[in-house]
Amino acid sequence: MNNFFEQLICPKTKTKLVLSADGKTLSNTSTDEPLSYDVNEIVDLVYPKELFEQDRKEQVAYNDAYLRYDRGVSWVFESLRANEAATRKQMISLLKLKPGMKVLEVGAGTGKDSALIVDKITPGGHAVLSDLSPAMLGYAKQKFSDKKDVKIDYFIGNGSYLPFEDNTFDALFHFGGINTFAERAKAFEEFARVVKVGGRIVVGDESTAPWLRDQKTYQILMDANPMFADTIPLEDLPKNVKDVKVEWIFGNAFYVLSFRKMKKAPTVNVNLQIPNKDFKDNWRLRAEKNRKKK
Repeated sequence: MNNFFEQLICPKTKTKLVLSADGKTLSNTSTDEPLSYDVNEIVDLVYPKELFEQDRKEQVAYNDAYLRYDRGVSWVFESLRANEAATRKQMISLLKLKPGMKVLEVGAGTGKDSALIVDKITPGGHAVLSDLSPAMLGYAKQKFSDKKDVKIDYFIGNGSYLPFEDNTFDALFHFGGINTFAERAKAFEEFARVVKVGGRIVVGDESTAPWLRDQKTYQILMDANPMFADTIPLEDLPKNVKDVKVEWIFGNAFYVLSFRKMKKAPTVNVNLQIPNKDFKDNWRLRAEKNRKKK
């Protein structure tokens, strides 16, 4: 059995996957919800099988555009007066990668950022590249066929349903699709679930900086492509994260969001006594008083 397959679990039930005798199918071990996945040149672990319409449209669009995608993206960044190569390096630097690390890239596309990730973890590292589009990921796979001293695996999948055990990866990267995910909050939960405690997660997509939205050229940009008017999905972050940082990149028309996974969600000590008081006083008591006034 392929060693990579042994690391996979069912993206829906989170149960073990077993390879069929003919090597063509991976099936879960759930009796309540049996599911199977096709093993082609790249294993197809997409769930749900019938994608939400929003996700299905994205898959179709990227399958159609994979050969011209790189040229189109470079034109976008040029129109934003941005240095594409330097900015991509800046994003990857936020992951703090080192040789030997294990990294998951969700939405690897044609592999532009993947190449930087692979270089950072070589030698001895393991990169797992995924995308919802088989055509995009197949194109990326061709680029890395001669890579040595690093392991690279691939799977077709939905970022909201990842086929790995908890705490599998040292870091996770995603750029350019999160705004359109049909189950975005679930995707963020999955990102945090599969990364080790203390691991870094970096996510980015379109969102024009708030202080520039009344400027003429940016208004034209947002009218031409409404995704540039999207807001940063901070409300969808999982509770167990820290060191959350936001930067605007690529001409202030994209954001990059970085954070680290915690073991559990933080809390506040609302019962701590306020000093220099000769009576009991803390955040909880003050909250109770304010609530009574309403």
